[in-house]
Amino acid sequence: MALDFGALGIGDKLGIGLGVSSLVTGLIGDQSKANTERYLARSRALNLEHQRDMAQLNKRMLERQAEHIGRAYNKQIAIRTMKAGQAMSSARASFAARGIQMGVGSTANVFASAELIKEIDRLTMNTNKVRAMNAKRAQAVSTGIRADMLGVSADNLFSTANAINPFLNMSSTFLTGASSIVSGLPSEFFTK
Repeated sequence: MALDFGALGIGDKLGIGLGVSSLVTGLIGDQSKANTERYLARSRALNLEHQRDMAQLNKRMLERQAEHIGRAYNKQIAIRTMKAGQAMSSARASFAARGIQMGVGSTANVFASAELIKEIDRLTMNTNKVRAMNAKRAQAVSTGIRADMLGVSADNLFSTANAINPFLNMSSTFLTGASSIVSGLPSEFFTK
C-alpha cells in the first residue's frame, strides 16, 4: 500500500519541505539572474548606441571642418593672388613713370617671373588645401566606420538580450530540484 504525505515521518516531511523551498529559491534566483543578464546586455547595447550616435555626430563635425578648411584656404589663395596682382601693378606703374618700356628685355623677365611665382604659390596653397581637406575627410570616414561597427555591436547585444529566457534557466533548476525531492522520498511512497 502506498504511503501518503501524512504518513511520512517528520524527517521525510522536513526533507521534502526543505527541498521544495530550495527549489523555489533556486527558481527565483535563476529568474533574477536571467533578468539581470538581460538588463546588463540591454544596458551595454544602449551604451554602444550612445557611442555610435556620438561618433556619427563627430563624423559630421569632421566633414564640416574639412569644408571650413577648404573655404579658409580659398580665402588665403585669393588674398595671396590679389597681393601678387597689386605688386605687379605697382611695378608696372613704377616702370611706366620712369619711362621704361614694358614687355621687352628685363621688364618682360621681371613680369614673367612674378607671374610664375604667383602661380607656384597658388598651386602650392591649393595642394596644401587638398591635403588638409583629405586628412579631415579620412578622419570622418574612420569615425563613420567606427559608428557603423558600434551600431552592429549594439544590435548584436539587443539580440542577445532578447534571446535570454529566464524559463530556460528555471527549467534546469526545476528538473534538478524535483528529481532531488523525488529521490529523497522513501521507496515505499511509490509502491502499491
